[in-house]
Amino acid sequence: MEKTANDVRGRLMVSEEVISTIAVNAVKEIEQVKGIKPQPKSLIGIMSKSSSGKQVSVGYVDDVVEISMNICVKSGCRATAVAAQVQESVKAAVQSMTGLTVARVNVTVGDISYE
Repeated sequence: MEKTANDVRGRLMVSEEVISTIAVNAVKEIEQVKGIKPQPKSLIGIMSKSSSGKQVSVGYVDDVVEISMNICVKSGCRATAVAAQVQESVKAAVQSMTGLTVARVNVTVGDISYE
């Protein structure tokens, strides 16, 4: 799915993959995050045996973007503070690079790394 904007000069499109890549790069800059885990499969995904393995889920709701991800934080970090930092960083990066409005960034702390 792509976000399309009509302009006097033509159409502008931003794909979900681009938004996902921007989000992943924003998360990589946060020191307390060990990594992003693949999104859990939905019941439909399990039944169809699709193995998308997406790290970031991107959806559009009324011309705004909604992003979901599952992160792994480093041991000793305050998970809620790291998740809030991820939300702010991802929202700022996507909005500044695409011009799209980000309605929400859903972050799940799904794992802790003890390395």
